[in-house]
Amino acid sequence: MKILGIFLIIQGVWSSNLTVVYQSQCAFKGTSVTIPCSYSHPPGHRVLLVTWYRGEPLPGGWTGYPFINSHSMKGHFQYQSDTSGSCTLKINRLLDSDQAGYFVILKTDDDAFTAPYITLTVQDPGITAVVPTVVVERDMVSLICKSKCIGSPPANMVVWSRDGKAVASPTFRAGLDDAGSYQCAWEGLQSNTVTLEVQYLPRNTTVWVEPQGELLKGNSVNLTCSSAANPPIHNYTWWWYSGTAPPPASSMLDLIGTGQVLHLASLVTSQTGYYLCQATNTLGESNSSALLQIEGTTLGREFVFILSGVGVTVFVALTVLVCLWSRKQQKTKENQHSMATRSPSGRSLNSSTNPDPDSMYANVHISSLPSRSLTPPQVLDDVHTHDLAQGGEIAYSTLGNFGGTRPENPGDTKQQPFQPTEAGDAAGHSVIYSSVAEAT
Repeated sequence: MKILGIFLIIQGVWSSNLTVVYQSQCAFKGTSVTIPCSYSHPPGHRVLLVTWYRGEPLPGGWTGYPFINSHSMKGHFQYQSDTSGSCTLKINRLLDSDQAGYFVILKTDDDAFTAPYITLTVQDPGITAVVPTVVVERDMVSLICKSKCIGSPPANMVVWSRDGKAVASPTFRAGLDDAGSYQCAWEGLQSNTVTLEVQYLPRNTTVWVEPQGELLKGNSVNLTCSSAANPPIHNYTWWWYSGTAPPPASSMLDLIGTGQVLHLASLVTSQTGYYLCQATNTLGESNSSALLQIEGTTLGREFVFILSGVGVTVFVALTVLVCLWSRKQQKTKENQHSMATRSPSGRSLNSSTNPDPDSMYANVHISSLPSRSLTPPQVLDDVHTHDLAQGGEIAYSTLGNFGGTRPENPGDTKQQPFQPTEAGDAAGHSVIYSSVAEAT
């Protein structure tokens, strides 16, 4: 049983010694309400009967009917007191029809007295969350839960939540995380939902430079300013300071444009400097800056690229030419070496023999003939004739100078007879030797 509200206390006075005190009430439909009531009377008198009446005021008096008294204790209405000074009334399971005016009549041993009326208001169950809808960051916030009947329930009995999560305290200093939807709950009742918005100054202001990297004279660049704010940014202002060091004072900045994007076309070196963006909303402003360093012309850079390309091309061409020349020289040396090591008949010389300028080398292979050694030239001629007659094949091999007579005409061996000696003739003439082997 809970008393859900207390309105104006009405005290009825019929004489200087007789009073009745009770209170108007507000309660939720479906709940029970108790209306405390007390009375006093002068000494020597006795209260015999206390009766509750229900009715409504009329001009010049009241119209009503009795519905319960000190002798009736059951039913929708319950009289909970006696005739010793208490006249409390309890109403169970309130109905809309229970909303009305009520008054008490006391009957004493010598008279009857009527007390002024009170009212009972019946409301649908409900509580209301009272939350400021808009606050500024760092402002103090107080959350209030109200009932239609009793105003504000005790704070320690109310449970608050934000977006479904418990709130530690109904009083706090607003931060960005405190924005959200709030509800309060009390005695099993859930309030409506109220959204809290937290506004703040611009923050996280940043200047973006596109394209990034080296900035060359004659090129263009875009500077974009971004900032988080609530309320949103309503103005972007651009300022400029010449030089590569930060400006010593804001008074030295030059206003150069407005808008979120600053476009700089056909850059020149004199535009080198600090570019500052100022983001502003209704609460204040925030700044951010970027340093632009404008370098030489784009033509100079392209010229460097052209020279680099030409240099690479020349280097590759020279490398190819050197390789081709080296290969040509290598082939020339190989050809010369091959020709130097071949006999007049085209056969290769034996490189293992002593390179005496007076020596000649050949390999001779004679088919269908027995082996011969140290054959004189005239014998060679006979053999040659014989082999030709036999259809044989002659191959020449080593012809060495071993100390005999050298013919004046090397191609004609018949004109100069061979005079062999063991170590050559007395005149030191060379001796021509040959080896003939039968080819198998």
